[in-house]
Amino acid sequence: MSPIARLFVTIVMLLTATALAGAAPLRVLTRDGTPIAGPAIRHGESFAAATGIPVEVTQRPFDSLYGEIMVGFVTGQVPADVLIFPSAWLPDFAPYLAPVPDALVRGPLVQGVVPAYRDALMRWQGRWMAVTLDGDLHMGAYRRDLFEDPQTRADFAAAFGRPLAPPQTWDDYLEIAGFFAGRTGPDGRPLAGTLEAYAEGGQRLWYLFSHAAAYAADPGHPGYFFFDPETMAPEIDNPAWVRALGDYLAVRAAGPPDAADIASHDVRARFAEGQAAMAIDWSDIGVLATDPTYSRVAGKVGFFILPGSREVWNPASGAWEDLAAVRPVPFLAFGGWIAAVPLAAADPAAAWDYIAWLAAPERADRDVRDGNSGLNPYRSAQLDQIDAWSALMGPEAARAYLAVLRESLSLPQTARDLRLPGYPAYMDALDTQIGRVLAGEVAPEQALAAAAVAWDQITDRLGRASQRRHYREAMGLDPQGNAP
Repeated sequence: MSPIARLFVTIVMLLTATALAGAAPLRVLTRDGTPIAGPAIRHGESFAAATGIPVEVTQRPFDSLYGEIMVGFVTGQVPADVLIFPSAWLPDFAPYLAPVPDALVRGPLVQGVVPAYRDALMRWQGRWMAVTLDGDLHMGAYRRDLFEDPQTRADFAAAFGRPLAPPQTWDDYLEIAGFFAGRTGPDGRPLAGTLEAYAEGGQRLWYLFSHAAAYAADPGHPGYFFFDPETMAPEIDNPAWVRALGDYLAVRAAGPPDAADIASHDVRARFAEGQAAMAIDWSDIGVLATDPTYSRVAGKVGFFILPGSREVWNPASGAWEDLAAVRPVPFLAFGGWIAAVPLAAADPAAAWDYIAWLAAPERADRDVRDGNSGLNPYRSAQLDQIDAWSALMGPEAARAYLAVLRESLSLPQTARDLRLPGYPAYMDALDTQIGRVLAGEVAPEQALAAAAVAWDQITDRLGRASQRRHYREAMGLDPQGNAP
């Protein structure tokens, strides 16, 4: 490098350092840990280098994040300039947030998001209030080497009178899990039939919701998954939910001896270690289980859409209804993480510039293929990048993984997660009762009935009429409808 060139570089570095030292930092608040916070920090550094605006990322434990943000809003102490939080919290936070600028909404950054995430999770009361950074749904993973082993296939056919194949229904799933439970894997260790989360604080409710979707989401009665959308009476204690909870308990029996202590991150880690024949998890499992850096089963993994059912609970008739064919019902478990800007942010323009930088395809496409990012595919183009996914997973796994994601996100019956004001209170009330069932203290019917009573009380406290409007909007129904 010539002396003049070195002088130029030195001047640029000094000017950049001066700008960074003089600019007010952009404050970002999100959960702690490498997932979610990792990309916020990493891209904050590149944003600062490109713009001269330093970025400070504050991390809080997930269990305290909602409370800290809401207390900040209520007390007038703005917690940050940029908030990165679960999409289900948007109804509670929306009154304190600035709408997304029209230029972002009309541009490719927003329009390139998969409609299932964009239209359901980025808006509230008809206004664009946040930008999606992550797409969450549940899917299944299985060990192809086990399912394709000739002796295993013969044993299964002899036991069940049908070929061993990825499950189409939850009944299939339970049979396969029970068949594999305790069998010896190629490494000589006993296998779990499948893996799901049961630990308190381990995101177990979404696993129950995934079991319930096929039974409770009647195509002829949209919106009845969690509540009656006409009266806001809880639906979570009907026979569909009782059956789902029974399945969820049966799956635990086909899991490892310490299944009660497993959280969602253990599901994907243990599956990648080769400890189970199947697993239900977020799509993170696809990246982790196919990466030879982390996985003992890389090259041996397949994927399946959430199992379905041949019957569904009809809330109008109060009876089970036979379906013409097996109907899978994918579930947008958790929905994903979103970014928003408080109304009182010190520099809203810089805050939205940072969000646009964080979510730009050239960075987002790399993030969703990074098993440590906590971010899953959410842009339409990401579902078609077969070469990039093949380089990570191998061609066969990549094709199967993307096919499951595309189907899950395009089926008209794909079920939306719960999303309305008071969401944490509803979830806590149900989780408390599920914990009692898992501890053997009460039967499923009693627990769900008690949770339904608690949900009714929460709805009354928050206002049944307004909660009805909010729930209907979240379920994609006319918010007004025909009021009872």
